[in-house]
Amino acid sequence: MLELILDTKKVKKTNIFFFAESLICLKKLDFLKLEKPILDKIKKIIKEKKSETYKFFLWNTQFENLFFFYYSGKEKKTILEFLWEHISELPDNFTIIPNEEKNIQILLDISILWRYKFQKYLSEKKEDKIYMLLEDEKQKKNVKKRLKTLENIIFTRDLVETPASDLSPEIFANIIKNTKFKNTKVKILWPKDVEKKWMGLLYGVGKWSINKPYFVILEKIVDKKLPTIGLVWKGIIFDTGWLDIKPEEWMYPMKDDMGGAATVFWIMKELDEKDLKVNLVAWIPLAENSVSWESYRPSDILTSYSWKTVHIGNTDAEGRLVLGDAVAYLSKNYDLTSIISLATLTWACLFALWFRYAGMVGDDKKMINKILEYSKDNFEKYVELPFDDYFIEKVKSKIADLDNRTKWIYAWPSMGGAFIYNFLTKWEKFVHIDIAWVVQNRYETYWLYPQSATWFWVESLSNILSDL
Repeated sequence: MLELILDTKKVKKTNIFFFAESLICLKKLDFLKLEKPILDKIKKIIKEKKSETYKFFLWNTQFENLFFFYYSGKEKKTILEFLWEHISELPDNFTIIPNEEKNIQILLDISILWRYKFQKYLSEKKEDKIYMLLEDEKQKKNVKKRLKTLENIIFTRDLVETPASDLSPEIFANIIKNTKFKNTKVKILWPKDVEKKWMGLLYGVGKWSINKPYFVILEKIVDKKLPTIGLVWKGIIFDTGWLDIKPEEWMYPMKDDMGGAATVFWIMKELDEKDLKVNLVAWIPLAENSVSWESYRPSDILTSYSWKTVHIGNTDAEGRLVLGDAVAYLSKNYDLTSIISLATLTWACLFALWFRYAGMVGDDKKMINKILEYSKDNFEKYVELPFDDYFIEKVKSKIADLDNRTKWIYAWPSMGGAFIYNFLTKWEKFVHIDIAWVVQNRYETYWLYPQSATWFWVESLSNILSDL
């Protein structure tokens, strides 16, 4: 990850990464005893007030090169955008010297998150050696808090990148069970429990795989007098689409279909030791939508935990099925003020919003507005999509209570949210967030996202729930 230091003597043969915004901050480089030509060049860059990067060779036995980044603030680009465009210029061994305390977090994030590499299965791993020079122990303590969040983000990415062969529902459930929480209780419903409790949608999707379905419950009860928010997340370990099988180009990334489950797991870890003014109950249904000769079929009718029946219009619309059972169980067994569901649910969000925005639907306008407000000034972006009685009615079936896929209505994020909404037993306030494709950036690198799992929502939801 990254090592925090208070003295540059603790590092040798390192490169210096220095980010500047004014002449005043050059005092931070006094310890380098830079030669006059280098100092003159740096001062010229700053005086010209044009954002630029420059590499200086240092005639020094301890330090190799100085990578100097100057940001004028005059361009339309933010600091994050400017750093992202040039961070690849840094070698795999460097020491960060912050110009001001306000920029420490962004320098940490860009150095660690953008340079993330999934190397679990490589015979030869290449690890970055990154250091950060800080002023005192107080500053070091504050930075360590941020590093904990970054570690949770990295763990989220690693989980999403892990192939399904090494992350069955059972393995995933045991990872959560064996994680050390201080203030969060973990309960596991094993496959027999799922069957006995008549969770017909989850069991109907996952029972045909050799890896049977599980339910994981995480509870952080701060005070029973406080409001309780339910979090529900889809954990489809791998989604073949079954009889409505996915085409080749869409099959490969289906190991990512448990991205919502990985996200809520690490959100709960992130919030475990934080002071909250709400209680949290998180439900993670885990299953595989596998190809099997005895699996469920289009035209089958499944019975849910809430006893509502569902006509299967498409076996590739399995995510909303497992979420339906989770929402029904959560709604029936807990006294909740609101429920938030999150899943990699539909292709439509990819086509409409690309890789950079998540789509939201629901009737909890207070929560939706909080998320949209957060989205304005932060990296993770959200868009509200239509949601009203029209969509809620359109998911109703002529031969069962509900259809899991309604023909000819292609507003899939709205329809997916409407389907899940029908499983509320006490009509709590509801928000559904479709993170299909923001959870896994397969297209192009940008800002804090390399071409890999992204961690979408660990950061934003943790902050939003902390501020309630």
